[in-house]
Amino acid sequence: MASEVKSGNVVETASGLAKTAYTKYEPVAEQYAVSAWRSLNQLPFFPRVAQVVVPTAAYCSEKCNQTVKDTAKKGYEVSSYLPLVPTEKISRVFAEEAAAH
Repeated sequence: MASEVKSGNVVETASGLAKTAYTKYEPVAEQYAVSAWRSLNQLPFFPRVAQVVVPTAAYCSEKCNQTVKDTAKKGYEVSSYLPLVPTEKISRVFAEEAAAH
């Protein structure tokens, strides 16, 4: 079945559509995330909660990325289609935001 999907160019078409959507909507999503972060930081309890949650989320994201990479290396083809969590970009965007304010 996988070979039938590949031969029908379904994978290439879906991949192209996904890349186009990502390129178009990723900057918008980034702006919304920064805006939401600013709003949440105005709540009295949020900075304390974030100090606990953010490192845990970063750890889980790295574990997820490593699992996807490892399974792709082992030959699980579906893993090569799974996106990685852009942890470095997330860190950079929020570091820039913190430096700006």
